[in-house]
Amino acid sequence: MTVMQVGAKKAGVTVRPYSPQDQEQVLELIAASRLPGQPAATPRMLDDALAGPPDAGEQRRLEGLETDVMTSAEGRVVGAVSSAFRPADGAGVLLWLHSQEDDQVIAHTLIDHTLQRFGRRTVHAFDMATALSFAGLPSRTRRGTCRALETSGFTRQEGWSYLHHRLATLRPRLYAVADLTESTSPPGWRIHLRERDGTRIGEALVTLPVGDTAILEWVTLHPGRHALSHIQLEQCLAHLADRGIREIVTLRTTQPDHETHHDPLRQLHLQAGFHETDQLHTYTRRP
Repeated sequence: MTVMQVGAKKAGVTVRPYSPQDQEQVLELIAASRLPGQPAATPRMLDDALAGPPDAGEQRRLEGLETDVMTSAEGRVVGAVSSAFRPADGAGVLLWLHSQEDDQVIAHTLIDHTLQRFGRRTVHAFDMATALSFAGLPSRTRRGTCRALETSGFTRQEGWSYLHHRLATLRPRLYAVADLTESTSPPGWRIHLRERDGTRIGEALVTLPVGDTAILEWVTLHPGRHALSHIQLEQCLAHLADRGIREIVTLRTTQPDHETHHDPLRQLHLQAGFHETDQLHTYTRRP
């Protein structure tokens, strides 16, 4: 086991490999930065994250996965970071990092520790979904980690609006506005939105819930059907609430030079009761 004393950055702290005894304290760090609607991290989810993202093909295959923790002088786990190499392009990947957000030095030290491991190569941070979260670092909830990345030479890349809806606020359905059929990939429901007279106006895909939270993977609208589509989407969500789903989240891509109020699908979500609670961004550092 390799242990590194980190006196220059923060007195008395140690960075060492993760051990099963760290599980409870690492889960506490993850819980502290949980987004609204995001399922609470469980021991099983952490174990899956420690094993790495599911294989998504040769271009995304990882090797040399390592997870390290930082402990205080008193032995308390104050941060954790997971990283690996991507053989397809030779890049390093910082998969996830959790620490006390009010102490930016912890995140900065863990990032430096990871960069020393990778040497002179391109490093991508938070660009892959894991068992713990979507791809992307929440820029509002995780301000300390964002600042630590930027101070270490990372630049912010593509982003997504994180939209959340508590379905308990919905009114009862006035009439059927959706036909639901089972989806196997991903497991969930494919939803066909329609007018009162049966005219199809769009489609959506919703995953099976984790706990009482589901993910709205995508929604599309037929041309010329935008005017009242938020009403149909809202009633569709009420239909899901009837099935025991209490919260739903979705991601909408943000364009750096594009005004978000010109995005009709984003406006559709907001009109249907979603709220943007954060923005998720990936990061890249070039050698």
